[in-house]
Amino acid sequence: MNIELKDLFLKKLESGINLFTGAGFSVLPNLKGEFLPTADQLCDEIQKEFGLSDEIVNDHDLPYISEFCSEQEYQDFLRKRFTVTEYNPLYNVINKINIRTYATTNIDNIFRLVIEKNNRYYLRSILEYGASMNGNNEISYIPLHGEVTNTEIKLYFKYFDLVNVDRSNEILFNQVVSNMIGKPILFWGYGFKDSGVLKMVKTLIENGTSDIWMQFLPGDSKNIALYRNKNCHIIEATTEELLKWIDKNIAAPLVEKDISLINDSSLKKYFIPTITSVAKIPGNDYYQHGDTGWYPILANVAYERSLVSSIENKALKIKNIIISGCRFSGKSTILMQLASRVDFHNKLFIDGIGLEEAGFIGNKIKDKNVWIFFNNCTDCIDAYTYFANIPNVTLIGVSEEYKLETVKHILDKNINYSIIDCSEITRPEALLMYEKIPEGIRRSKFSYKQTEDEKYSALEFVAQNVVNAYTESSIKRILYDLKKESSEMFTIVALATYLSENGSALTYSNVANILNLKVFLDAVSWVNKTIGFLRCYDLNVDDNEEQDFYVLRSKLFAIITNKLLISYFKKDYADIIKRFVLQQSMYSIVRYNVFRKKAYDGSFFAKLFSKKEANAIYKELYEFDHNAYTLQQWALCLMEFKDYQEAFLKIDKAIGMKPNNFSFKNSQAIIMFESNKEIETQEAMDSMRKAMETLRLCYTNDNRKVYHAQKFGEFAIFLYKNHHIKDYIEEAYGWLNEIMKEDIIVKPYTIKLVNELNSILQTF
Repeated sequence: MNIELKDLFLKKLESGINLFTGAGFSVLPNLKGEFLPTADQLCDEIQKEFGLSDEIVNDHDLPYISEFCSEQEYQDFLRKRFTVTEYNPLYNVINKINIRTYATTNIDNIFRLVIEKNNRYYLRSILEYGASMNGNNEISYIPLHGEVTNTEIKLYFKYFDLVNVDRSNEILFNQVVSNMIGKPILFWGYGFKDSGVLKMVKTLIENGTSDIWMQFLPGDSKNIALYRNKNCHIIEATTEELLKWIDKNIAAPLVEKDISLINDSSLKKYFIPTITSVAKIPGNDYYQHGDTGWYPILANVAYERSLVSSIENKALKIKNIIISGCRFSGKSTILMQLASRVDFHNKLFIDGIGLEEAGFIGNKIKDKNVWIFFNNCTDCIDAYTYFANIPNVTLIGVSEEYKLETVKHILDKNINYSIIDCSEITRPEALLMYEKIPEGIRRSKFSYKQTEDEKYSALEFVAQNVVNAYTESSIKRILYDLKKESSEMFTIVALATYLSENGSALTYSNVANILNLKVFLDAVSWVNKTIGFLRCYDLNVDDNEEQDFYVLRSKLFAIITNKLLISYFKKDYADIIKRFVLQQSMYSIVRYNVFRKKAYDGSFFAKLFSKKEANAIYKELYEFDHNAYTLQQWALCLMEFKDYQEAFLKIDKAIGMKPNNFSFKNSQAIIMFESNKEIETQEAMDSMRKAMETLRLCYTNDNRKVYHAQKFGEFAIFLYKNHHIKDYIEEAYGWLNEIMKEDIIVKPYTIKLVNELNSILQTF
């Protein structure tokens, strides 16, 4: 065994290094003697599994042999074969290394299992989450050929697949370069055969750092000579030898026992801040602009609703709570007030984190009693259920009501929890809130809703009782001034709005891409100019110094701006979103896992684009990522344009990909019904009845019943009013009544349908 520049290598392992692995990394057997196959061994297994004779396949060329296998069976075989439940304990030595980015051409889950035991870091897959927002304890994970644990991503082994990976995943390879260039790198167990990866390695060597180590098996003279000639440092060792050397030369990181969480620096970003540690926001900004930072909470600017104490009381009995509400209903304010007032030693405040990050926090918590306050908790429902199942954690989350509805069936199945709705504000409480408004911006007369069925949330309260609160007219003036001042700054604000509205945030990379800037500092300059302009209108932007991302602090501004951009700046907004969606790598979008759930919404695209433009965008999105959910939104968008034939083909294809998805079947039923509403033929009537049968199937079998019941009720009313068909009225009424009894949050539209159905029933 030989390691060139051994002392420097050791220092880089301890201070921070990037790791790139290939098949030679995963060769060690577990304690039972089980091991993952080499390429030649896998060829033999594939031939046996799929009955490929030597006459058909006479070569141990894995990509070539793989082409003779049926696709889905082959994918299932690979996932089963490369999913590891037990691994060689020597791999735990990896947890001694300070790893920044981990890229691999392997598809197995050994590295993921190892890092799950790490109390310093958690793994964050760029394929699932996109760009990082807070990377202090993250290992950025880039599986270039897919991974067995992510069933949404195809595993690439076949000959034609690998050729396609080189081309279509070029942006993924570029992301590896972006993460690793100029920084120490260890290539371990990689064979240097894939053309796409070799191109990436060439870029790293030519433009990167002199701190590149290449591990080769002893005697691999050809590769050793080549890469030594490229000024790389050579490690001659087997994987087992290198792991044992690391184990011998690096001490295990110290882990203090029974440490209080508040003394654990790795959890610092989750701690509840003090008033001296947060940015000062004028009290008026909280009321007029909806700026919901920590300062208004800690300075007692915000009124504390009675819900705050009742939620704390309920959490003492039922440890898992979700505060639900509509947009701008005061959810985050309530959560922060709870976090600041709960008198407990160990408290953490988290926002929209993924499962891996939750696991990292869980490893730190262990058996300590902790209160966790989880903003945007349904952005990753797996993370919420993970915390909810830790006995010593009291968990309070907040979620927009529509997001909660989509995941409620998962919660119902896995945990005991309680939902508390915060949307509606009673008149007595609204009056107390009114008295809390600073006198200079408080309207002279208190205003409440005029009729009982009106909605009255924090949004309506502010609009009716606060002087100079953001209104459509005031924000419209800002946008016109901004566009007149600079098209670049207008683009930045529009893009920040689109990203903020879809759970993401603006980064310098996004700005450079959308403005076609070649120099990074130019993007910084334009962002700073835009922030300065917005401050002239008392509009602030939250930024993170470590990660360089920006979020519109005013939720009220974001909500209204998005609406105005669609109504008054449609062409500009459409052009900005089109360029962003088609040009920006998904891996450079912060919280891409959250962003993609809403960002390509069919009805939203139909408002912005022509049918031709929308088709072109969805086509490129789908070609890049063959995702059934993209097909669903494409179909719903086409339905908005009344292109029912193409819409039906798209949703039918989505169902073919995911035949048990009732959301897709719901969409299919809606398209089928809507496409036949105006046709006066028996065939059209039969199709509408078939759509009703599909909705009945969805309601009976799916846990997300409210959407199916609402559409069933809506269509039942249509059939009665337009065709005098009574068949579905009583059933629809029964379903919706059942939902009203069971649901804590009853939607106004459900109430409206129930009342209309009841009126019809009275005539029978």
